[in-house]
Amino acid sequence: MTIRLQAGILGTALLFGVGIRVSPAQEPGAGSSISESESARPKSSSPAGATPEINQAAETSEETRKGFRGRFLIDQKEMWTSPAKIRLADAGWILPLAGLSATLFATDASFSKSQSNAPATIQHYKTISTAGVGVLAGAAAGMWVLSYRSQNEHWRETGFLAGESGLDSLLMAEALKYSLRRQRPLQGDGSGPFFQSGGTSFPSEHAAAAWSIAGVIAHEYPGPLTKMAAYGLATLVSFSRVRASQHFPSDVLIGSLAGYMISENIYSRRAGSEPHGADWPSFSETFRTSEDTPIKSMGSPYVPLDSWVYPAIERLEALGYIHTAFEGAKPWARTECARLISEANDEANDELSQVSAGDSAVADEQAQALLAALSKEFHREAELQTGDANRSAALPSAYMRVTTASGAVLTDGYHFGQTYAYDYGRPFRRGTTFISGFSTDFTSGRVFLHLSGEFQHAPSAPALSDAVREAIAESDEVPISPAEPFDAINRVAMMDSYLGFNLDDWQISFGKQSLSWGPGPGGSLILSDNADPFYMVRIAQAQPMELPSFLGLLGPVRLETFMGREKGHPISGHPFIYGQKISVKPFRSLEFAYGRTTTIAGIGDPLNTRTLFESFFGRVDSKERSVPGDSHTSVDWTWHVPHLRDRFVFYGELESDDDPIPFQNLTRAVLRPGIYLVRLPFLNKWDFHAEWTSSECPGQRDAHGHLNYWNWSYRDGYTNNGNLVGNTVGREGKTIQAWTRYWISPHQTMEFTAKNSEVDTDFIPGGGRWQDYRATHELALRSGVFFRSFLQFERIGHFPLLFSGVRNNATASLEIGFAPGRVH
Repeated sequence: MTIRLQAGILGTALLFGVGIRVSPAQEPGAGSSISESESARPKSSSPAGATPEINQAAETSEETRKGFRGRFLIDQKEMWTSPAKIRLADAGWILPLAGLSATLFATDASFSKSQSNAPATIQHYKTISTAGVGVLAGAAAGMWVLSYRSQNEHWRETGFLAGESGLDSLLMAEALKYSLRRQRPLQGDGSGPFFQSGGTSFPSEHAAAAWSIAGVIAHEYPGPLTKMAAYGLATLVSFSRVRASQHFPSDVLIGSLAGYMISENIYSRRAGSEPHGADWPSFSETFRTSEDTPIKSMGSPYVPLDSWVYPAIERLEALGYIHTAFEGAKPWARTECARLISEANDEANDELSQVSAGDSAVADEQAQALLAALSKEFHREAELQTGDANRSAALPSAYMRVTTASGAVLTDGYHFGQTYAYDYGRPFRRGTTFISGFSTDFTSGRVFLHLSGEFQHAPSAPALSDAVREAIAESDEVPISPAEPFDAINRVAMMDSYLGFNLDDWQISFGKQSLSWGPGPGGSLILSDNADPFYMVRIAQAQPMELPSFLGLLGPVRLETFMGREKGHPISGHPFIYGQKISVKPFRSLEFAYGRTTTIAGIGDPLNTRTLFESFFGRVDSKERSVPGDSHTSVDWTWHVPHLRDRFVFYGELESDDDPIPFQNLTRAVLRPGIYLVRLPFLNKWDFHAEWTSSECPGQRDAHGHLNYWNWSYRDGYTNNGNLVGNTVGREGKTIQAWTRYWISPHQTMEFTAKNSEVDTDFIPGGGRWQDYRATHELALRSGVFFRSFLQFERIGHFPLLFSGVRNNATASLEIGFAPGRVH
């Protein structure tokens, strides 16, 4: 009921009363500018004893009052009839804004409760927000008043339009506030319910007024400094209303959006064919789909991390057909994959031309097969290069999977290990687990949407023994948990599901998403798909860019950043997590990247300007004597060894907890080196990966598990819903593993895996050792039907805390699905 109510309110707020301007046509009879009304007014004689200047001011004032009444009525008509002007093309900006608003609605209460509500803090930010609006309003009013002395018509127009916009935004905000009656963060239980007596939280009138005035000033005087000052001050007002616990984030978003759009409407409808300031296109005009829109600005869903596409492109890159892929930063947009396939096709055509010229080069048959399959997969994105409109839909893909484990299994990678890992945090226990799900995506111009959901079942499990619960409590520095059995799981879960839009090659997406920030199949140390996708706002380049001037020596560059929230942290209070990654390719053969994530805003560590600033720049807090939050940094590389480019690749990752750069303190860093043999001798259809990973820091052998993936302030660890966000080597563990894959065809492969894992006795009493051996088969038919299966044998040779003696288990899995492809 609450979700439906908030969804309805969200729709009302976005479509009703925000002054949407859906076409550039002027409203008939819209008021004229002050300068035009003055030039058109009839001349009159001056009253006796009055100077011409006084008579002119009085006449202008009277004309202004008459004009304002007409403009005010038109403004109200524009605002309150705006829903009738909504068109399907407006989905390009309405859907992303709705996605962001819905995300804020879902997190409003928890975000506000994580803040400091000290009276001094509240009063401090209330003063800032009030002063910010006062400065903007005072600047506009001052320009209007002084314009009569200086006869500066531009000042007069700016002040008048800003005042008109501010008044309209305040009336709109007040009307919605007293209609929707949402409680403020400090009212009631802090959940912000609507239609409550005394509720006046939604939307924020301070934010609406600030953005409505700032918008007019920034476009009347469109210089960069003016825009930075106006919009910067409006942003400060919006932020301060949240920090003062006067409004929820969604209140401020809708208020800011309403003020901005009202000012755009008023500014754009003013009379005069030659405006003083800059043009101001509406959201509809900005997001309108056009055949002239470059492909880098078209919205594109991301390819799932478990797709066959990534190993296929990795193989093409290793064979020398692709030079600008970034292996350590996934997922990739579909348009980016299409660009890489185009690059590979060009390289293959060059080889064919060499053959026709009598050169000894011979096009690789396996590469040609991979190219053909990938070209078919991304044919729709390739057609965008020819000017096709970006409108398409993927027919829903449906699948179901049954997995059975016959013996004792490991399910806690944070403390012990995982029998089955890198599966998006899906439940796995001894017995039979079952999932049934779907996925689908849509694109329209700059907008893209991806949805996936599942029904998940896992059997019940007995309670942990006293010894295990005591060991966990000691290692995590937390109270001992009660001896309760684990109930059977039967739930519907959303997996990767997000809404986004492309803003000139920057894809901005909101929702549940998974990231992988390291090369190789073994699982990134800093971010992987081992845990449940978490809610985030992600900003990433759809395609790499070239830096100007001497910075071009870095080669292609790819940037991305995100801000999300971890779940399943009852001890540390469900903290936020944000991250940044920059990847460069100074040479065709070398990719190098730096990534960083920061967990922040748990219990006792509020999210505010100071903590964000200090955590981002690594500044030590004077009171706590440490950098706020729990930071993880990594560098990773992929090196296609020269002269062995189509044979040997050396890749790896170095990760550190708390150090700004992993190289800074190698005795604390975690290392994951790997090699990739593209073709085995005499077995050209086979490839081979091998990796070694250790979280036992050379200089910290007595850490007792209190270093990597653990923090004194965040004792639930680097996890989301209980699963490690990084590599399942865990805390004080070692892993060596190898994969060999037989490429029967691009859509049919067999893979064999061997893995040896250990947990140190310094962390877990008695330590642990076990081995896994797996055979995997994947097959996709032309009809769209696909099969995935694996058979795994695990031997737990030594784990005295968990089991007495040696334990063996066999796990078998079969997945059947149907993915007919994309239509348009």
